[in-house]
Order: sequence, then C-alpha cells, then structure tokens
Amino acid sequence: MKAVKNIIITSIILFTSALCYAQEKELTLSQDEAEALLLKNNLGLLAEQLNIDIAEAEVIQTKVWPNPTLTIDEVNLWSTSYQKKTGETLPSLFGSESFGRQRQISAQIVQLVQLAGKRKKRIAIEQVNKEIADAYLEDFLLSLRTEFRETIFEFQYSKVYIDLLERQVSSLAMLINSYKQQYEEGNINKADLIRLKATHMAMKDELIEINKKLNHQEGQLIVMLNLDDSTALSFTEIFDESFNYGVNPEEIEVTRLQELALEHQPSLLIASHQVNKANKQYAYEKALRTPDLTLSVGYDRGGNIMQDFVGVGFALDLPIFDRNKGGIKRAQAEIDQAQLIQQEATLKVKSEVRQKLKNLQQIASFFETINASYVSDLDKSMAAYNQFFKDQTVNMLSYLDFMEAYIDNMHIIFENQMQYLTALEELNYITGLNLQHRQKN
Repeated sequence: MKAVKNIIITSIILFTSALCYAQEKELTLSQDEAEALLLKNNLGLLAEQLNIDIAEAEVIQTKVWPNPTLTIDEVNLWSTSYQKKTGETLPSLFGSESFGRQRQISAQIVQLVQLAGKRKKRIAIEQVNKEIADAYLEDFLLSLRTEFRETIFEFQYSKVYIDLLERQVSSLAMLINSYKQQYEEGNINKADLIRLKATHMAMKDELIEINKKLNHQEGQLIVMLNLDDSTALSFTEIFDESFNYGVNPEEIEVTRLQELALEHQPSLLIASHQVNKANKQYAYEKALRTPDLTLSVGYDRGGNIMQDFVGVGFALDLPIFDRNKGGIKRAQAEIDQAQLIQQEATLKVKSEVRQKLKNLQQIASFFETINASYVSDLDKSMAAYNQFFKDQTVNMLSYLDFMEAYIDNMHIIFENQMQYLTALEELNYITGLNLQHRQKN
C-alpha cells in the first residue's frame, strides 16, 4: 500500500509540473532570432505570399486559348410513316441494312480567334499584375518588419520601466515597514506614514497600467510569431546599455537617402507598375476596336442539297456602332491618374525621408550628454537617498522629490532609447533599407 501511495503522489507531482509548464512556456530570443522566426511563422506573411501564386495562376490562365465549341443539331430520334414515305432515303449507318436511312444530323465546331493581339495584351496586363503582387509582398515584408521591431522596442521599454518601478515599490515597502515601527514608538507623525503609503499606492497603480501595456504588446508579438498563447516572451540585447546612441553621417546624408528611397521604396515601385499597367490597359482597349473572328467547320448528313456536306465559315462583328470609345477614354484617364499618383508618391517619399531623418538626428542628440556612468550615478544616488531617509538624515519632502526626479529621469532615458530605435525603423521603412544602430566613437 505504501508503494502504491508513493506512486500516486509522484504521479500527482509530475502531472502538476506538466500542467504548470503547459500554462506558461518561457522563450528568450535575440532580435535576429525573433525576426527569423517571424519570417518563418507569421500567418499574415504566409497568406500574402499566396497572392504571388494567385497572380502566377492568372498569367497561366490568360495564356490559354478559348475552347472550341462543338454543336450537334438537327438530330431526329424517330421518323413517322409519312416522313419515311415522302422523305429522302439515306445510306444506312454502322453496317446495318436499315438503321439510319431516315436519320438526320448536323455538327459544327466553332473557334474564336482574337485579333489585334488582344490575347498578348491581356497576358502583358496579368504579368504586370504579378509584378504588382511582388511589390506588395515586398511592402508587406517591410511593414511587418517595421511593426515587429517597433513592438519589440515598446515591449522592452515596458519591461525596463516595470523593473525600475518594482525596485522603487520594493524600497518604499521596506521604508513603510520601518516607518510603522517608528510611528508605533511615537518618533514620527501619522501624516508622514500616510504620505509614504499614498506614494506607494500610486506607484503600484502605475505598475498595473504599464503591465497592461506589456501584456498587450506581448500578445501582439505572440500573434506575429504564431506562438502558443501561453508563451512568456523575453528579448536580449535590445537596448544599448552604454546609452551610446548615434548615427553614421555617411549613411544618413539626406540626398543619398532620398535617392536610395526612390530606388527601393515598394510604394514607388507599385506606383510605377500601376502606370505601366494603365498603359497596357490602354493598348488593350484600343485593340478592342478590332472585332474578333469566329471560324467554323460544319457537317450536315442530309439537310443540304449535297449528302454528307462539309463546309467552313466565319463570323465577324461589324464595328459600326461600338468602337470602344468609352473604354479608350477611360484607359487614357487611368494613365493620367496613375502618373499623378506616382508624382505625388515620389514627392511624399522624398519629404518623409527628410522628416524621418530630422526626427532621428534630434533624438540621437539627446544622448550627447547621456552615458552609462550617468545612469549608474543616478542608481547610486537613489540607493543613497533610500539609506539617508531610513536614517532620517533627509526629510520626507526631499526624499520624495528626489525619488520622483530619479524615476522621471530614468523614464525619459528609457523612452528616448525606444524612440531612437523607432525613429531608425521609420527611416528604414521609408527608404526601403535596413540601417542598423551604430555606437558613436
């Protein structure tokens, strides 16, 4: 019985451990590892890639000739006595002496032939559609990478800020316990204790709000990476702990960036393809002025003056009323529209490059006087003030003022790290490049 009891207890422990593991799986990734996983797992990207297959299928389908049409007609399934008596007798069918002597049948095969190169022009349009699908995929990849990186930066910012607040909440909790003892001994007044508790409560409330943001950001990342919803994510080496942020002047010269953006920005490539497509649509609309030709080959067993008659024919619409003037006019307007959109997109990209670059440079300038030693000095000063306050060598007002200034300073530094990396990604997006953060010398 004792052995059975031990087995049951062991099984319960193992089951509980497995259940806890199932509830939350920790996954720590570097940014490069996370991006590799994104390209492999992201469902939106996988769905977008299928647009390439769809566009290729459209090209294949457009290349196919229309099927010929077979018509079987004038088949009499029976014949009356009168018809047998008055009708013409035909040769029998299939070697029979009587079958088919009063059987009529006709057949015709019709094939549509598109003139003026309509088929080739439609193929050209679908090939441009495929190029547009390729450009949209590139734009989707660029947007996805930018959104993913910015979400990681926000997530990491929330993490470090939560860590900062938790340290202060922990310090305040210890100070409150110490002040409780001092209050019970009659060494301090109740107002000081209440002030500490109020500050502690406000900080805990702020922690709840920032944790909500963190949970939302983690949920976004899990969806992007197509991970199990119980995964607990963390990332390594996102922020530069030396706070040595800068930009390489050779990489961010505005004219050079504008030139590169005009070459690599997917939105401009899409606008260019749209102009090309509009031109090809215009050529196709002009070709529609030429009517298509229908060729036919027919057989008639006994309905003609000649028995077993085989004849050929053709049909052609007469372009008297419809010369596709409206379609041609619409296509010309679409060319003008596409060209205007392309001009606007070009101007917009050049303007945004300049704007995004200014944003990056302004944020980078913030770190001119910020470094790791300054942050370390802030941490040491805060630790010292905690001890001074505990020893009652500084009053509560001075302590709380310094703690507020410390949290504000660290918050600003963390937020500017996130904003710098975000500004760099926005510049990457508009240029279509992948510029990386470089430490200043």
